[in-house]
Amino acid sequence: MANSKVYFYPGGSSYGGLNVIDFGERLSDLQITPYRVVSDSVSMGGSFCRLARRSGMRVRIVLERFTDETLAQQLYSLQSHLEAGGGFSFAVDDDKKFAAFVDYFSGGLFAYDLIVHDDLVLSEYGSHGLASDDVMHLESFGPGGRREELQVSSYDFTTKKITPKSSIMYNHQGPSLVRHRDFFPFLIWPEDQTGTPILTHDHRISYTLDFTCEVYPGAIVSAYGDPGTDGSNLQQQQGISDQQAVLDDLFGSIYGSADVDGSSLYIAGESVFDKMLNDYDSLG
Repeated sequence: MANSKVYFYPGGSSYGGLNVIDFGERLSDLQITPYRVVSDSVSMGGSFCRLARRSGMRVRIVLERFTDETLAQQLYSLQSHLEAGGGFSFAVDDDKKFAAFVDYFSGGLFAYDLIVHDDLVLSEYGSHGLASDDVMHLESFGPGGRREELQVSSYDFTTKKITPKSSIMYNHQGPSLVRHRDFFPFLIWPEDQTGTPILTHDHRISYTLDFTCEVYPGAIVSAYGDPGTDGSNLQQQQGISDQQAVLDDLFGSIYGSADVDGSSLYIAGESVFDKMLNDYDSLG
């Protein structure tokens, strides 16, 4: 088993490139809270109806009472990236960075029992382990999307075939994603968390990392079709500001920041104020 690690692009492809924060150990705790936004209604006769909207997942990352001063400095600096809306990838076990979109399902008479995946997502991070007995997270997207966990019976990297130990519960509609349960390709620190620090300390002798991030499935699925055999080929997109992080480009994040005087937000290289002026000009 390997250490836990964070992967992110704090300065885009034009400055700094990929940054990796190695925890030096496995994290103390990981808590996963999936949810779905729904609306229920009941008729006068007692009939029930549920309207399912978006789904998501909250991930709490905890590393307790570590004494590595360099790690504390890196995590303190990471918060600035998170505050600006930048995303990151997180691996509980760095040997298990497996994530890929599903090519097709096949197998059983009444339920599928074989997954064939596309090229790996984010293979530029290094080795992507998947072995017998590992637990996978399988999900489809949209209001009708489903998620489930499956244990691996066997995996063939050459043919990209995953055989689970049990049949797949849901008939997932494409695109679907399969990943190691403890690898998160894209996490965001949500607005309601930004009022608290991610790092606390006891007289700067020991430190504790404790913060909750969000998985937005709509951001994950925006990377569909982008992976390649040598990774996702993350490149600066034409027309996007140099301040945009390339990981965020892949997952379709709008990553803006205010000017020093707080007068405007830059989104895809154009300030909101400038965009408003251009829209007025187009109206004559």
